[in-house]
Parts: sequence; structure tokens; C-alpha cells
Amino acid sequence: MRADDASRRLTADVDFRFYVGVHHPRLAWPLTLRGFRVCVSANVLRDRLGDVPFLGCDAPWFLDSGAFTQVALRGGFEQSTDDYAAMIRRFAGTGLIAASTQDYMCEAVALRATGLTVPSHQALTIDRFDAIRAVGTAGVHLLPVPQGRTPDDYRRHLEGYGARIGHGAWVGVGSLCKRQGNPEVIAAILDAILLDRPDLRLHGFGCKRTSLLEPAVRSRLATADSMAWSYAARFEGRDQNAWDEAGRFALGVGGCPEAVDLLAARAEWRRAVEREGVKPSWVSGRPFGSSDLATMRRPPQGTLRSKPLWGPLPVGAGRSRADGLDPPTPTQGITPCHSRLYPPPQIG
Repeated sequence: MRADDASRRLTADVDFRFYVGVHHPRLAWPLTLRGFRVCVSANVLRDRLGDVPFLGCDAPWFLDSGAFTQVALRGGFEQSTDDYAAMIRRFAGTGLIAASTQDYMCEAVALRATGLTVPSHQALTIDRFDAIRAVGTAGVHLLPVPQGRTPDDYRRHLEGYGARIGHGAWVGVGSLCKRQGNPEVIAAILDAILLDRPDLRLHGFGCKRTSLLEPAVRSRLATADSMAWSYAARFEGRDQNAWDEAGRFALGVGGCPEAVDLLAARAEWRRAVEREGVKPSWVSGRPFGSSDLATMRRPPQGTLRSKPLWGPLPVGAGRSRADGLDPPTPTQGITPCHSRLYPPPQIG
């Protein structure tokens, strides 16, 4: 009988939760402020100084090891297990609740990059998992990640982990992101894992909308992450660096109960303001809620201006030249998302 894994409680509050993948740390704050949980790659945090990875990091967030970029593009990990564990410990005082292990994916592109076989990648993944755990993660859950090409590969790798994975543990499932066009294959892989370990809570890495909206996949996952929103925005001619694109994608996928609750509360607050004809003094020219996800105007493609959180930007304070307004001057000292100009109201 396996002992209950401590990570069981991390996924017990909801049936399914979605973590929004962000490729720039600056995108995390406006999302966490609106109740979304984010997944950030170690590749973009590696050179951060201090113990604050991004603004808004007090909210629960997930650290990805950045394995695909390092293994598939460079043939191996540039970041050692000791350095990765040190990063996890450094951010453990924030809202970081879990980090994925440094796994070796088994997609064809990764196998070509290393010149190794599936069993070799599986063995290396367990070795790095053991090495990271040995030096410690300061209480942050380290997700073991079964890897493979076929459903039987995943079962063999799961068996290789053995007693390292406790009862009810939160476990990642690797090498899924290149299979998103075939949800049946993903469901078969998840079934193979759950056939041997029905107690596990599975996390799908890089799951796109196609698979997440497929009941055969969704019902077998406890959590998932994706950055597909950025590619979709770029492909459709919108801003691939816009946090509101990420938020819309996440709301469409579901699994963001806190964000839905906040949006509902703001909508009710706005209706009450309109009904009573009362406008708070800190709002400049429009009622609270007019900058919610549903009404936020997207910036022109390629602009990098910050978006207001609670109201309009003053003229000359962070708007792009494409808006036909004065660009900011170096002396204006603009803060991220202009929170000093528009403090959030107390809801409730």
C-alpha cells in the first residue's frame, strides 16, 4: 500500500485546472491579478536576480523546466540539476506550488537531437528527477514526468519510477504537445497510465484547445498548461504578446474558476454602479469593468505598450505611436500595468 503523496491536496479543490503558459514574465501579473494561474518556463527566469520571478508571483503558479527548448533544440540541458533545484528553492517563498522535473521528451525531434533511444531518455529523466530531489526543492512539489512514444512506453516508464510516485500524486505526462491533432492517441496514453495507477492526478503539458475540449482527454486530466494562445494570435494577425489574448484563450478552455468568479463579481459591480448612477472618483471617465477581457481593445500588431488594469491610460503615459498619442518620455517612470495610477477597488 503506497502512502498518500503530499501533492494530492494541490489538485483536490477542482476537477480540472488550466495554467496559462506565458513566454514573458511581464505577462504574468495582469493574468494573476484577474484570477488566472500561470505557467512560466525556467528558460526565461534563469537570469533573474533575487527571489521575485515576476510581479504577481504571490498567486499560485507553476514552473516548467523548459525541457523542450533545451533538449530538442540543443541536444541536452544547459541548466544543471543543482542549478534548477536552486532556482526552485529561490522561488519557494512565492506562490510557486509545483515544478516539473527536467525530463527528456521522446518526440522524434528530441530523439534526433540527442541521438539516443526512448529507453535512454526515460532513464535520463529518472536520473535527473532523483538528482533534483536529492538536493531539495524547499517543499515545492516536483512533478515526475513519464515519457514515451507508445502507451506501453509510458507504462514501462511509470513502472521504472516505482515507489518514487506516491498514492494520488500529481504527475506530468510528457511528449503530448506534438500529438494535439489526434486526441484519441492522447486519450490512449492517459488510459494506459491510469490503468496501472488510477489514483494519479495527471498534468498535460502543452495541450491545445483541440484536445482539451475533447471529453476523452479532458476527463482524464487534473491539470494542463498551454501557450497555444500566442501562436494562434500571431497566425491570425493579432498581438502574440498580449496578456488579454492569453486570458481569452484560457476562458475558452475552462478550468479557471477564480478568474470566472472575479469577472462575474466585476460585472455585478458594474451593473450596480450603472443602476445607482454612482461613479468612484478614482475612475477617469468610464465605469469600472470597461477594461475587462471582454471589452479590452487589442493594441496594433507589434506594439509593446502596457495595458491598463483598472482604467484608461492618461495621454502620453504608455500608449504607442500607433494610437496617435504622445509616446512616454524617459522621465515619466512608468510602472508595469500602471498600478500606481489605478489601485484596484475592494470587491465584496
